[in-house]
Amino acid sequence: MASGNGYAVGVEVDGVRYPSARAADLALGLPPNTVCHRAHSRNYPTYRWLGETPGRRPVRKPEDCAVGRPLAEPERWPYDGGARRAPVMDPNFDPPRLVRRVGWLRCMTCGRPHFSEDVARVRLCCTCGGLGGLPIGADPDGDL
Repeated sequence: MASGNGYAVGVEVDGVRYPSARAADLALGLPPNTVCHRAHSRNYPTYRWLGETPGRRPVRKPEDCAVGRPLAEPERWPYDGGARRAPVMDPNFDPPRLVRRVGWLRCMTCGRPHFSEDVARVRLCCTCGGLGGLPIGADPDGDL
């Protein structure tokens, strides 16, 4: 049986070995966690852990967790004629999974180049009714 921190831990009570503290609780007719508490206490010398003694669980930091990490999206780059396609990766999988590709392409309706957040599915610019980016020169901030 494994403890909460991943170590295989058995317990010995009055010279009888059990595969886990829970198995000892059940065999001895004790309430749950009694053997675990007694094995940690100095007041019960006949209760002892076998093998690795369970310790505190390691503290997890949010950046160490494998779930809930944001997608790795590349920054928008200047117009290059549609030569480059950059992947958007999901780091919540091991190895990271490809979600979509972004890049510059021409609108299928008006033919003006625009930055698409998904080059396989979004092929119309915003002006023509699609979900793509603004065409070159149509951005009110003028940064395209």
